[in-house]
Amino acid sequence: MREATVTVSDDAFDAMGIGELLSLSRDAGIREFEELACRGTGAVVQVTVERRYDEERLSALECVDRWNRVSETADGHVYVIAFTAPELPTTLAERADDLLGTCDPELEGETASISLVGSQETISSTLGEFETAGVSADLRKLGAYEGRTRPLDELTDRQREVLRTAHRLGYYEVPRDATTDDVASELELDPSTVAEHLQRAERNVFDRLL
Repeated sequence: MREATVTVSDDAFDAMGIGELLSLSRDAGIREFEELACRGTGAVVQVTVERRYDEERLSALECVDRWNRVSETADGHVYVIAFTAPELPTTLAERADDLLGTCDPELEGETASISLVGSQETISSTLGEFETAGVSADLRKLGAYEGRTRPLDELTDRQREVLRTAHRLGYYEVPRDATTDDVASELELDPSTVAEHLQRAERNVFDRLL
């Protein structure tokens, strides 16, 4: 298992077809950014911004599948946004299933760093798909993946939170005492986002155990 750290620039975001979404986010003043789920050609993200988005423009963006302003806190306005990069090949979604966990991006000024964990072949193929789509990804680091010691360590913080909440509410009882809607209500998330988290979390745990 290998781990690659790559960076992508604003030009790359434009090539993916999500540059305007990033620009709108910056205009609103990004305070926090967290990926909730990664789908290869898109993602579900939670963004805390200083000011409300220009919501009319946000709704009009081709890349935005859905969005919801979920709360207002002392830090700002919290949005959950699901988007799909229209210029990326759909085959990237298949590659994403072969990667461990999510791409877990970190925004740094005008670039973002992304971690890819998987086999050497999967990482190379993923980077090749980006290059074919005209998206320049700068490989900063490639090395052995150290792995983690416990199955739940394979999950993102959000995946662990959703999985533990589902377990506490009785989602895994037979018969079930809770539904994805119940878990979503408890966490103040969209039910489809909870379903995605549970699916990815279960897959990663099973991969580790089996």
